[in-house]
Amino acid sequence: MAQDSNIQKGLVELLLRKGALKIAKGESDFFTFKSGRRSPNFINIGALSDGESSAFLGRAFAQAAMEGVESGKIGEFDYVFGPAYKGIPIAALTCSALFEKFGKNASLLYDRKEEKAYGDASADKAIVGAGAWRKGGKILLVDDVITTGKAKYDSLEKLKALEGFEIAGMVIAVDRMEKSGDAENVGPLTAVQTLEKELGIRTVSIITMHDIFSQVKGTLSPAVLSAWEQYWRKYCA
Repeated sequence: MAQDSNIQKGLVELLLRKGALKIAKGESDFFTFKSGRRSPNFINIGALSDGESSAFLGRAFAQAAMEGVESGKIGEFDYVFGPAYKGIPIAALTCSALFEKFGKNASLLYDRKEEKAYGDASADKAIVGAGAWRKGGKILLVDDVITTGKAKYDSLEKLKALEGFEIAGMVIAVDRMEKSGDAENVGPLTAVQTLEKELGIRTVSIITMHDIFSQVKGTLSPAVLSAWEQYWRKYCA
């Protein structure tokens, strides 16, 4: 399999160039998450919306998936599932790149926010692509960023509409490596660790917050560098 040793570095650079990785200039610019945690950085994969970014993301996810299978970190898969909404284009790009780069013809699946109640809704009223579902199929989950992992549980509930499915694993663009909880209460495990412990889902990330920090720390002001390190010690693994 063709290797691309620069995929991690390339993704960080792409996030910066396209404004998808935002870094606060000072404490007044920190980003507040749903958990109440105030972070000196924020990642929005949705900002990678042009052709260059889309092509790169497809290749990156496809490579991470195939390398994950080859190394045994995740299992073989027949389908690629992207949760609505940001996971949908990622899944489509991944399927395209898997075929173009590796000759693997995986089928696309994604969920509806609301079940279809008109037309021929029997096959895909909850999951688009379910009409081509084969019992016992193995599904690869793909998504952008994992923080708490709650959205992944919601997706699994919808996938129960597919008979005899098996989760081969998950590929995400960025693992923030944050522990569960909120601003004051911090759990012992990260979202990735919790998903594997509770549901047996093994995860491969293209990059982690550690990768990002290693690449950008030399550009940070002393105040932001200190804040980033404090956030890391309090909330991250």
